[in-house]
Formats: sequence, C-alpha cells, structure tokens
Amino acid sequence: MTQREPEPSSDAERLELAEVGAADLPLLERFVRAYYLEDGHTFREDRQPAALAALVAGEPCGRGWLIRLDVRPVGYVVLTWAFSVEAGGREACVDEFYLIPEVRNRGLGSRALALVEAEARRLAVRRIFLEVERHNRVIALYRRAGYVDHDRFLMSKFLVD
Repeated sequence: MTQREPEPSSDAERLELAEVGAADLPLLERFVRAYYLEDGHTFREDRQPAALAALVAGEPCGRGWLIRLDVRPVGYVVLTWAFSVEAGGREACVDEFYLIPEVRNRGLGSRALALVEAEARRLAVRRIFLEVERHNRVIALYRRAGYVDHDRFLMSKFLVD
C-alpha cells in the first residue's frame, strides 16, 4: 500500500511511502547499509539480509516502506508492532528511519513521520515508539512531532548471537 500526502501545490515536491516488495530488496539493503555506516551500527551478514528478506516477503510483525520524493526513492522506514496491555492494544515502534543526506534539512523527515503515523493509525496502533541514539541530531525532529523521553529506558537481550 502507498501512503501519500495530499496533492501538493504545483511547485511542492510530493512525498509518499511505498510498501516494500521483493523487487525493492537490493535498494532497501543499500539504504540500510548506508544508515548503519552513518549511525555506527554493524551490518551483520548473518542477520540483516534475512530480516530484510522476511520484511519484503510480508513478515506479519512489521512493515517497511520506501520513502519517495516525486517518485524518487530517498530513504526507508520500518514499523514493527506488539501488543501492550498498558497501551490498550497494538503498539508500534519506528524501528528504522533513514533519509539520504542530500534531502535532509528540508522538512521531509517530519512529513515522512506524519505519513508513518497515519499508516499506524490505519493499522489500529494505539501507541508508537521510536528508538534513537542519544547522540543523534534528529531528536529535535522527534520532539517537535510530539515524541517524549519518558522516565524509562530500554533494555534488551539478544537470545541468539
């Protein structure tokens, strides 16, 4: 499914989310590798390619979209979900969100996030999280979009290496 902004004025660029499919896998992997390199994550050949393949094949616990600007792919976003009693049902996490450097600082991140939130509402998500490194400069974007840093912190444990 493609989520689009309302029709822009004649001089505005149109932003849309296009759900990833099998044909998008090579481009998606290039975007993920670029994001990981930039953010200091390790792209693991034994982990990420299989996860991306599952995502484009219809993994039931998540969705991925290419972010397109006037039909040109300029990034990607992945939304995953779980069930939460506290939230009153389905909750989601913006697991990964990346825009190529040459389109940043133009308000596209805020616009893409609004499209993700609209899609989450369509999917009956009651609460949405995102994970961000404390050093990441986009924290201000997330705060402007209404995300707050609660007096909690995320803990994790890999069950497989």
